Amino acid sequence: MTFFIIGGDFRNFILAQSLAKDGNKVSIYGFEKLKENFDEKIDLIKEGKLDEIKNSDIIIGPIPFSRDDATINMTYSDKKISISEIEDLLKNKAVFVGNINNKLKEDWESKNIKVIDIMQKEEFVVLNVIPTVEATIEIIMKNNQNKIINGMECLIMGFGRIGKVLAHKLQGLVENCTCLVTNEVEKAWTIAYGYKNVDLNYIKNKPSNLSKYDIIINTIPQILLKEELRNVNKETLLIDLASKPYGIDRDIAKRENLNFIEALGLPRKICAYNFSRIYERYNN
Repeated sequence: MTFFIIGGDFRNFILAQSLAKDGNKVSIYGFEKLKENFDEKIDLIKEGKLDEIKNSDIIIGPIPFSRDDATINMTYSDKKISISEIEDLLKNKAVFVGNINNKLKEDWESKNIKVIDIMQKEEFVVLNVIPTVEATIEIIMKNNQNKIINGMECLIMGFGRIGKVLAHKLQGLVENCTCLVTNEVEKAWTIAYGYKNVDLNYIKNKPSNLSKYDIIINTIPQILLKEELRNVNKETLLIDLASKPYGIDRDIAKRENLNFIEALGLPRKICAYNFSRIYERYNN
């Protein structure tokens, strides 16, 4: 097949390699800053021109598709391509993107552009948790001030997709892993898995309870604010995985001089090759 990959981060570049090695014709656009990676192993990939979209079977866009709802997200390019600029080229095409604006998606589909938002595919999102969790564990190992984590007290805030897999992977490392749940369903799952659990009242009514943890990993929005953060020990490793509006107040964490790490978009930053393998598994 003929693929045209426009924009995105290193994950899409790795994906282009994978597709080319499988014998597909692959053109990429918006990766000028990665030219040094164009070597003999990927000589089937070529830099394309926008009008080649018309002759491509499948178009793959970035995750997220746009950061401003006006231009296409192109991490490795200084070019600014407006969304409207490619609209006519996409008619009668299938476009694979991530986190596209729902209004734009509906508009495109009314114009006979088939949009597949892979971040709306539950099976894909679940698999995408794997590199997020692996990268989080890597962060813990690198930023734990030369201490072993075995026997440490760890609090995972939230027991959704990431919380479930993170608890499963960390339980054998830290031994003492507690999950903060936000509803009765999450609580039931922690009981089923055999994890310790606490609820929101545990920190909202008595923020001093946070002082006992060596590691706190947050996965839910707007949870650790001013009063709660003042009760976190300076030595505690505090990691926020939550997207905007985030879960931890950055300004207060800095003001309190906490051992805080903002860990957003981990699959694209750390685990691009993992993402490629997940894509292949999902595609098969």
